[in-house]
Amino acid sequence: MISFFADPSPDPVEQENVAEAMTVLQTSLRDILREELGQTYNVSVSLSQPLPQRGAGRVEVSFGASPDNIGAMTDRVMKEIKRLQDEGPSADLTNRAKEGARRTFETAVKQNGYWLRRLATVHLMEQNPAEIVKRTERIDAVTPEAMRETFRRYFPMERYTAVTLVPQGTPQ
Repeated sequence: MISFFADPSPDPVEQENVAEAMTVLQTSLRDILREELGQTYNVSVSLSQPLPQRGAGRVEVSFGASPDNIGAMTDRVMKEIKRLQDEGPSADLTNRAKEGARRTFETAVKQNGYWLRRLATVHLMEQNPAEIVKRTERIDAVTPEAMRETFRRYFPMERYTAVTLVPQGTPQ
């Protein structure tokens, strides 16, 4: 697992940019680590942020693989993050992330549980409940340049931790 300090503001636009950046990175890493290198079945990228309290947020990139491959895979993850910071994602990759977010949102708004969680969150964060239904507008506003800036801001190359869990008895 690679963990980056990331504590985005609760602003809905900022949260959307971070969500789409995580989807872009997860998709990109899945293609690289699984399809190109054939070294893992699953890659996940997630934000852990105990809002409303600030200061403890982090983005985590996790994957499983043979202990022999972890170093090279970690290096490849860092290389891809650096590329996304420098170049940003392609328009195609950005659009794929946005389309997935739209589909997820379209399904979620039909569920009572989604509304209960979102209404509780906007109340806790003292936000306007009308922002919930404006998510499609926020998704549409995401651009490759916004993603590039998000990668620069929330994947700090000077502030990360890499942790490897190795099965007991495995030589290191």
